[in-house]
Amino acid sequence: MFRIGEFSKIAQVSGRLLRYYEEIGLLIPEYTDPQTGYRYYSAAQLPRLNRILVLKELGLSLEQVARLIDRDTCTDEIRGMLTLRKAQIERTVQEEMIRFRDIESRLKQLETYGQIQEPDVVLKSVPAQEYLALREVLPSMNAVQRLVRKIATAVPDMIGKNNVSNVAIVIHSPTFDPEAFDAEIGYLLTGKAPALVKLLPEDRVLMVRELPMSETMATIVHVGPVSDRHGSYGALGTWVEANNYQIVGPGREIMLQLPLPEKENEAVIELQFPVTRLEQPASST
Repeated sequence: MFRIGEFSKIAQVSGRLLRYYEEIGLLIPEYTDPQTGYRYYSAAQLPRLNRILVLKELGLSLEQVARLIDRDTCTDEIRGMLTLRKAQIERTVQEEMIRFRDIESRLKQLETYGQIQEPDVVLKSVPAQEYLALREVLPSMNAVQRLVRKIATAVPDMIGKNNVSNVAIVIHSPTFDPEAFDAEIGYLLTGKAPALVKLLPEDRVLMVRELPMSETMATIVHVGPVSDRHGSYGALGTWVEANNYQIVGPGREIMLQLPLPEKENEAVIELQFPVTRLEQPASST
């Protein structure tokens, strides 16, 4: 057996942590000398210590760790928990990278403010179009992109590639709220489609509806990462204000080239706002 200092070196954990685990009853020394009070640990206790450390690193409270340790959680259960935790961490990393790119892009926008040439805004009439879509309030922009990719992958295989054109997002949120993003996401139709389509395995239902026409749509094409599109939105908004228009309905994003994970920098998105011309104030005489 090993005294606490020796065992801490073998286990590669601090003596302070071992004393704390003894205090709360998670890992009791194999033997305590009644005369000297010296604590002795056995190498046979390493598996229990490693289970405690793994469960703690998975984000469980010490109370939860104690319950799982007491019922002798098997390695397969812990591996399943590890797989779940890994997925959660990967998702967090993705979301943090999106935030980082957003900060970087906004800094670039600050640095180039006043140097940007007249944005390439196009006014056009958009006819009414049939649209196979579902509407959902999504908890993050990452969730929006995941649903876009899911629809983009699944729908053409279900109803035929010749029956769809571009993925489109209609933004119903009255204000931009990335934690409650109210959006209608689906495909513009060029052919026939069933009235209802289930998106498996979640059983989300896409329905055919008519996307209304817009007599005057102010549009700009954004090329590059989705996280950078606020710059294009800013340019579009600046143009709308400078040319005496006002926005009169939900905005749309038409995915001319999808923002796939491996080709996010190659995304091509047409940003659209329905607008109307403001009346010029009467001149004073």
